[in-house]
Amino acid sequence: MTAGAVAANLGGVALFALPGLGLAELFAALRRLSLPRRLGYAYLLGVLAVGGALFAASHLLGVPLRRPAIAAAAGLPAALGLAAWAWRRRSQGPEPRARLLGPSPQGRRPYLLIHLLASLAVAAICLGPLTSALTAPLADWDGRMTWSPLASYLRHEGTVDAVVLRDARWWVLHPRYPPLLPLAQAAVQEAFGAGEDEQFFRAFHVGFLIALLLVVQDGARRAAGPLAATLTVLSVAVIPFLSYGAGGATSAYSDLALAGFYGAALVLLLLAPPSLSAALAAGCLLAGAALTKNEGALLAAAALLLAAMRLRHLRRNAGRSPGLGWLLAAAAPGLAAIALLTAWRAAIPNRDDEDYFAVLRLADLFRGAFTRLPAIVPEVLRRTFAWSDWLGFWVLFLAVLFLGGRALRRPFVRRLLLAGLAPAAIGWAAYAVSTRLADLLGETWERFLLQGLVPLALVFACALGRLLRQALKERVPLV
Repeated sequence: MTAGAVAANLGGVALFALPGLGLAELFAALRRLSLPRRLGYAYLLGVLAVGGALFAASHLLGVPLRRPAIAAAAGLPAALGLAAWAWRRRSQGPEPRARLLGPSPQGRRPYLLIHLLASLAVAAICLGPLTSALTAPLADWDGRMTWSPLASYLRHEGTVDAVVLRDARWWVLHPRYPPLLPLAQAAVQEAFGAGEDEQFFRAFHVGFLIALLLVVQDGARRAAGPLAATLTVLSVAVIPFLSYGAGGATSAYSDLALAGFYGAALVLLLLAPPSLSAALAAGCLLAGAALTKNEGALLAAAALLLAAMRLRHLRRNAGRSPGLGWLLAAAAPGLAAIALLTAWRAAIPNRDDEDYFAVLRLADLFRGAFTRLPAIVPEVLRRTFAWSDWLGFWVLFLAVLFLGGRALRRPFVRRLLLAGLAPAAIGWAAYAVSTRLADLLGETWERFLLQGLVPLALVFACALGRLLRQALKERVPLV
């Protein structure tokens, strides 16, 4: 890959990170975080801001998907954030950063070396998929057969309402699939003038790996303290599937992005102090989930249900609790995204795609969920504990959860566990009614595990934090 292609790939990352940082500046719950912890949320928000704005402008207003529209979609949130930052600095002075509970400076010193070495190790691990993305062409099935062609269609015609999608005579895989990532990919290609065989979007997908790890770091610090967070991030970062699997950072699948959107929203809804700014930021992330994959809308609904459970818990056990407006603020962006997606799909005939809702019957679902257990369970276990994909992470997860299981007494840990199991439950429902069970299981199970990885990693961090406190005789509050 030439130096220009490398620069274009890295420029593609900046195309979303900079407007995302601008948006993060508008949300008090995010701008009070330190820059590294803010960056993960910013990248995800930037992808939504640029891709979502292009989606809405193209479908509703007929704006061509060309450089002026891309520049406006990326430049406006970046400019707004910069203006808000400058105004606050001039009128209010520097804003205090949110401080997480943790050890005193004296108690922190023995662990600084652990944090430093783990951070260097995680950075080195991330360099692997980044180097691969910058030096080798895309090789995964779905990226080459489905999502990259869709991005090419949108870029070529300059609209999300491409004729090739709307005309049933064209053979197109998944024509009605949520288009956020192909749109973002097309934006990178168009902004940097990629040729037909130039893949300037490879680093864009690696950005989701880094964002996910930063979100895990922030969520685990909130839930279990800095030492448990550092060890959790290291444990997650070494998973081979995350970097090189079918759905990982070196592919052009959308599962890693969905895991980031869903996980980041859960951190803000279930762990952050309840506020309208946190709810709105979480709602934007849930909108990103809904526009990324079909199951994203179901996961957004699950996240809102768990947020409602937290709201009820706060009202019952705390003197003060957020009002219903907090939950509505979290739901509104996702509902708007689903409305836009529904309007876009209305003119696209469905073909060459599985329509589970058309064939789903409750009787078949319940019957298949049990009668197919002998076929599902052995394959699920084999793929979950495959060393080549997960490097023993789920064995370690179960061991830590067994030893530190008292952490599950905390309601927020139980909610995180339910959130982590939600993608697997969706997968199980699909397996119960699918007419090609063996193929579907082999293609998707690891990706469902990936989608729930952030909340499950936070459960791991909570159990690990309890074990560390017992071993080190150190009091590090959970939250």
